[in-house]
Amino acid sequence: MTVFTRIQWRLAVWFSIVVLAGMGVTGFVITDYTADNQIANLRSRAEKEAKLAVAIFSPLFTTHASQSRFDEFAKTIGQQTDTCITVIAPDGTVLGDSYENPQTMENSATRPEVVSALIEGYGEAIRYSTTAGQRLLYVALPVASDTGPAGVVRIALSLTSVENAVDYIRTLFISLTAITFALALIVSVLLARRTALPVSRVTQSARKLSLGEVHPALVTNLKDEVGQLINAFNELASSLQRKLRDLTAERDKIAVVLSAMADGVIMVDPEGQVAFANPAAEILFNFKSDRAVGQNLIEIVRDHEIDAMVKACLSTGKEQTIQLESGKTRRFLQAIAIPLHQNQTRSGVLVLFQDLTELRSLQTMRRELIGNISHELRTPLASIKAMAETLADGAIDDRKTAQDFLAKINAEVDRLTRLTTELTELSHIESGKAELHLEPSDLKTLIELTVARLAPLAQRQGVSISIELPPDLPAVTVDRERIQQVIANIVHNAIKFTPSGGKITISAAPEGETVSVRVQDTGIGISSEDIPHVFERFWRADRARSSGGTGLGLAIAKHIVQAHGGTIQVESELGKGSTFSFSLPLRQVK
Repeated sequence: MTVFTRIQWRLAVWFSIVVLAGMGVTGFVITDYTADNQIANLRSRAEKEAKLAVAIFSPLFTTHASQSRFDEFAKTIGQQTDTCITVIAPDGTVLGDSYENPQTMENSATRPEVVSALIEGYGEAIRYSTTAGQRLLYVALPVASDTGPAGVVRIALSLTSVENAVDYIRTLFISLTAITFALALIVSVLLARRTALPVSRVTQSARKLSLGEVHPALVTNLKDEVGQLINAFNELASSLQRKLRDLTAERDKIAVVLSAMADGVIMVDPEGQVAFANPAAEILFNFKSDRAVGQNLIEIVRDHEIDAMVKACLSTGKEQTIQLESGKTRRFLQAIAIPLHQNQTRSGVLVLFQDLTELRSLQTMRRELIGNISHELRTPLASIKAMAETLADGAIDDRKTAQDFLAKINAEVDRLTRLTTELTELSHIESGKAELHLEPSDLKTLIELTVARLAPLAQRQGVSISIELPPDLPAVTVDRERIQQVIANIVHNAIKFTPSGGKITISAAPEGETVSVRVQDTGIGISSEDIPHVFERFWRADRARSSGGTGLGLAIAKHIVQAHGGTIQVESELGKGSTFSFSLPLRQVK
């Protein structure tokens, strides 16, 4: 609080201002009266001297004296009477002047006092004279003749004495006003302070109370209105402290609940401005609650559907629900707008945001998984059923045909068994139920053993495999069988999609805290549209050319690497081969 916002100073200042204004008005009136009175005296003197000058110069106009004669008379009379006299012809020509050369003076036909004297018989004006270097009072009277005004006689008197008198009175009143103002301020401050001190004590206690500090009761012996105010404040403070403790406890409970909620909560006032937002809402819409409070909802969520829903809730007073995909966070949300009422009056809207992204994703994945499994099971089961029906229809009697069909049925059963096994393994790895038997392992040995197992397949495909490993490749702590499975799945995939005569290169190198393994082939490559789906279950870029696989190998490889705390990625260009790489941490995953 500044000094001049306190009540004691306001009382003192206003009282002093009244005194100052009274003195100022009095000084202004007296000064103005003095100036008017002084000017009136000068005007009366100028009129007398002008009349006398008219009587003196009338004979000269009657005899049509020369200009030099007029000027001689003007200078003689002006020097004798110490008066500035100017004689002017009806056309404005200066005939004579008591101090100046009339031939060098400007034509005075347009001077207001001259014009008035010729028309009305009397002219008067006050203005600054550049010749005299001061303000002058001009009074002009016409010189009458039978044919009209023969000329004008003008008297000019200095206003210096008037201005000096006014300045003296003004200075005197300013001094008196300053002294009076100072005395009034001192007296008013003392009186106002005595009155305002108890109020100041109440104000300080109220401020402490507003900050949650314990309020000691104010002691007073006053029996007047101020004393009653202090007693009433003491009662109010005690009551407020009790309610504040209760409200604080309830607020803390609500704050804990809202902060712990996974759902976003935003409270909007009746004007559509944000009044509250919990941390979950901040994360969903990427804003800070301290900056969001007081802004319009649309500026925070940047979604017109949500804004329209809240406005509908405010206008109808009914609960509104929508589901939408947030353009800002790309998450699927369910928004519920609940109208708030206080004392049977709408006080705003509570907007609840439920993040259904994971649930929607799980539902989509479940549908896709069921569809993929159904697709993978349909073909072998249909084939088994067809061959079984053929055998039942008599083909079983043809030994060669029966053996061929039984071999095919056995192959399809093996494929179903492999599919079931891989699905079970993938499920265990994804759910974290698969145990990793971690032990220090030589990565070079794991790569060479895996390549040795796949060498016959590569030879049949006409694909060469080369291993390029540094001699100081560090050991890694991994589950040997599963890392071999990762290498086998990637290399097998490279063999399958590399035409005869192609080449596969396997390399590894330490990179900081990890070891990176790269499998590069010269195969058919993967289109940019398909790369994001490479590690998905059942995904195959070319189903016609990869019908022998289950589409789970790379998905299993990804989850095994991630279970070890590593990462896996692919770089490829259609028609130019692919490079699959994965990293394993040198430190053991806990």
